[in-house]
Amino acid sequence: MAYAVVFYFDKNSENPIYKIWEQLEKIGLSPSKYKSGIRPHITLAIYDSINCIDCEINLKNLVADSKIFSVQANHLGIFSNQTSVIFIAPASNIDLLEFQKGIHQALEDSSKGAWEIYIPGNWIPHCTLAQGVDSKNLSVALKICVKMKLPLELRISQVGIVEFEPIIPLLEIDFPKT
Repeated sequence: MAYAVVFYFDKNSENPIYKIWEQLEKIGLSPSKYKSGIRPHITLAIYDSINCIDCEINLKNLVADSKIFSVQANHLGIFSNQTSVIFIAPASNIDLLEFQKGIHQALEDSSKGAWEIYIPGNWIPHCTLAQGVDSKNLSVALKICVKMKLPLELRISQVGIVEFEPIIPLLEIDFPKT
């Protein structure tokens, strides 16, 4: 099992993403994220193991000193391997990058096996729209994903931890209201 630390969005920000997920699932182009138990999110870190008791305390302290902030997803992208991941990505800003770095610092003593692609400096912030798309279906999936109106403001409302696979939400911490 692995553990992901994620940003969750408010309901208004989630809705356009859920619509794309549902459309892709209806035509069988991407496994159902909607039914998987995960909400639309940006992954901040992934660890092979984590001590959730310690990490909850550290995350609550980090979130308590933060304010809800928004990021603008301003472009559509693709990670290409044997199967592709289609995503929307926010323009990086100092708040986003500093918070992600703070996550890694806050969880340094309560986690093991940080995944290299999520370490600050390597991390590419993104919100997955489709995953596991093979090359013969990529153009069809893209036609659906480009229907999403960008830029899309993603208002971040919570930090969560999920165990996967299967996806089991373990923790959700609300940002202080501004």
